[in-house]
Amino acid sequence: MANPSIRVSDYPVFRTTAEIETFFIRAEPFVDADKVLVSVSAAPQFDRLGSFEALTQSAGEYGAVFEIITEIERTAYGHGYDLPHLVILPSGWVVLLRHIDAEIGGRGADIEIMICTEGERKATPVLESLVQILLSLQDATDGRDATKRKTPPLQSRQDMPWPDIFPKELSRENVEDAYSKLATNRNKASGTASPASRSDLLDQYLHWFSLNRPVRPSPEWAARDTTPRYREPMREIDLKHHYINMRLGQLSQTGQLYTTPSDVATIAQKAKDWIDKKQGRRLLIYAHGGLVGENLAWEYARDTAPWWLENDIYPIYCIWESGACTAIVQVIREFLGFGTRRAFGFEDAFDGAIEKLVQFGGQSVWEMMKRSAELCSAPGDQYGLTLLASHLKRSFGQSKPAIDLLGHSAGSILLLHFLPRLKAAGLLPSTFQTLAPAATTALYRDRLAAHDQNDLKCRIYAMTDQAERDDTVRGIYRKSLLYLVAQGFEEDAPVRLAGLQKDLTRDKELLTHLTKWSGGVTREALVFSPTPPDTPKRLRSDAICHGSFDNDRATMWSVMRFIRGATHEDDISRFPEINDKYCRAVSSLETPLPDAVRSSLALIGGLRQEPEPAAENGAAPQPSTIATAASARRPSRYALTVGINEYASANRLTGCVNDSDGWRDMLTQRGFDVTQLTRPEETGRDQLVQSLTDLVARSAAGDTIIWHFSGHGIEIMPEFSVEDDFETTGRDQAIVAANASEGLDAQVAHALIDDDINRILENIHPQASLYVFLDCCFAGTATRLSLPGRSRTMGTVLRPGYRPHRNTFTAPLATARGPYDGARHVLFSAASATQKAIENGSPPQGVFSRAVLELLRSQSGPMTNADYKSRVNALMNSNDQSAGVYCDPAKLTQPFPLV
Repeated sequence: MANPSIRVSDYPVFRTTAEIETFFIRAEPFVDADKVLVSVSAAPQFDRLGSFEALTQSAGEYGAVFEIITEIERTAYGHGYDLPHLVILPSGWVVLLRHIDAEIGGRGADIEIMICTEGERKATPVLESLVQILLSLQDATDGRDATKRKTPPLQSRQDMPWPDIFPKELSRENVEDAYSKLATNRNKASGTASPASRSDLLDQYLHWFSLNRPVRPSPEWAARDTTPRYREPMREIDLKHHYINMRLGQLSQTGQLYTTPSDVATIAQKAKDWIDKKQGRRLLIYAHGGLVGENLAWEYARDTAPWWLENDIYPIYCIWESGACTAIVQVIREFLGFGTRRAFGFEDAFDGAIEKLVQFGGQSVWEMMKRSAELCSAPGDQYGLTLLASHLKRSFGQSKPAIDLLGHSAGSILLLHFLPRLKAAGLLPSTFQTLAPAATTALYRDRLAAHDQNDLKCRIYAMTDQAERDDTVRGIYRKSLLYLVAQGFEEDAPVRLAGLQKDLTRDKELLTHLTKWSGGVTREALVFSPTPPDTPKRLRSDAICHGSFDNDRATMWSVMRFIRGATHEDDISRFPEINDKYCRAVSSLETPLPDAVRSSLALIGGLRQEPEPAAENGAAPQPSTIATAASARRPSRYALTVGINEYASANRLTGCVNDSDGWRDMLTQRGFDVTQLTRPEETGRDQLVQSLTDLVARSAAGDTIIWHFSGHGIEIMPEFSVEDDFETTGRDQAIVAANASEGLDAQVAHALIDDDINRILENIHPQASLYVFLDCCFAGTATRLSLPGRSRTMGTVLRPGYRPHRNTFTAPLATARGPYDGARHVLFSAASATQKAIENGSPPQGVFSRAVLELLRSQSGPMTNADYKSRVNALMNSNDQSAGVYCDPAKLTQPFPLV
């Protein structure tokens, strides 16, 4: 059985009635409906999946769940239906697909439960789960007094007829009888529902449930507008297009929140496409500060992205894994080894003593984090914001977007270093706002002077000095974090910080730069919180702790008003109500110390490393995961199509770009997010490796990934045959990148042999589907028409002393019966491992690509991968070139992905 803590499905899966009961008891605070009615429906017959028992044997228990839910999604989305709220499988396992709450504006919840049945012997676990769901739903709605009820909350027969295909054990009468017995027995036992227990898995499920709660308009909106706007549903926002994750300035390409170079290119293009759809739309770049770690930074992006979008602003969040201000507090506790003053006997220690204590290790950490902020915009496309500026320039071209910058705390340092990078790219921001900035006044002054743009609207939000002194770092320091940074952590402490009122108002030169746009009026450029009650709304801020500025409604409305201007004031929607965890995390140390900080402390020998607790079974501990809204995501479709004509003169091709254009259009029509590479500067060997790596890295459970390649192929042959190589021909197959010069060495240098490709593709997500289409010579196992035309080959390269690699494109297991047993992908090749692929016609096109595109235009019904092979070969009508399908034998009977 699979590890129950790892979900292969993207939705909560309950395996026992106890889990169902416990979950809904704990879910009660997230349910607003005051009554619930349930309709029961039968799941469609998924003939192609076979029996549930056979599916479980072949795919495992969780794999069977994933396959069935994927089919339900495909059926629902294909016909424009909503997903059912709950699905009960023949095993009795229950999958939650939608929040059970009432729709917006309603008080009652209409719940659909879909039941997958498989004969009489599978009815009992289904019945037990169904009645437990019915009782638990009433626990979460009707006064939590369901134990006194005898009738389940089923809709009447006339509203929803009972499915007549259910076995007799699942008749409505049997369900009602079982429900009554369960309610009575539980009432006799305790009079109340069972106590709600805790587990990591149920915690994740509850987090998913809270994220998918229907969003209702606030009372203020209901009073002022009869047709209020609602926040865009989270499932419609792919946050992957809204954040850039960086570590020490470079793109972080590991972990759950990773960003690849192609992700940055996609973000820039998505921003342009969205902005171009409506006049007046803008681009925001936001840098967090005091929110430490990926978890809270991601959650903030999730909670606020819909608000920016509905106000016509496309947000890009810089998650730079070094939120300094919270880490500073944790440095005190972890570096010095105490949680409160009492631990060291410093009950009456003055703040000055704490400032002196932290200077020993804290200054190194703070300098490292400032350096990290600077590196984000360092020269070289390996640095996140430098690459972003490059892609924004390329995507927008001459149509420069209106760019707004917003930074909180240490995020101000990151954005100040980003200003010259934007200027060099010709992307001049319109507004620059910082919230409690942790940057020094000297850095602020120098960067604004170098920017030298009188029309850059600047504003700083900071606390009054009294509020700064009233703010505390719990149990450690009796003033704000910024005071501690200025007095203890800066190398030349004490220093002046732009976020401290007492320092900001003394720097006349900085004030001059800040107020150039306002004609010297400081009131427009400086907002000190908490503002007096009679302050105009556009200058209001109610923040009273360092970490609360970016979730304070008054502050964020003012920020938006500053960006959008007076003419849009009435259109600004209310900032979402966000839990104060961001502020509490700073003072109560609820977030983990960042890896970069922990590593730095370890290097200077100040942090005691605590060993990770071993798992109960002796296995290595599993890393903690971030429960994200991606848990509720719909499966995505990504594609990469590559067409290369530009080879050395003797090897130049003419139809590959035409192939790629056709594949691009076909894939786009089928809902794929397509990346196309055809230009020489995009299709060199290194570029192909990076693009293919990025394509695979972005895969997630349920995703469908397509890679198409049209270009030259070669095979590399040793001087003598090798008996123990996995290769079916005793040679390596390879595809050739652009700009390959004449000659053996140049061809091999620009080739990606099957082993290279294998090392990349083996990183595909285990629950994603990957399909490869190679329209080149010797393509068979390269992942490994008797018609006139040009062959797509540079021939066979004989290399003395060369030894074929032991791994094929499929990386077979040592015990595999065939080279593709256990392969995660499916290869559709234009030719076998010994054949040549042809391009011909007018306009020129690959025989294989032409046949595939023609087949998809004419095919109206489903077909398997095996069916595809025979049909595409019939269209190719060639004895010299045979399209092949190379995959694990079990995948031959699976549906062809593009029909």
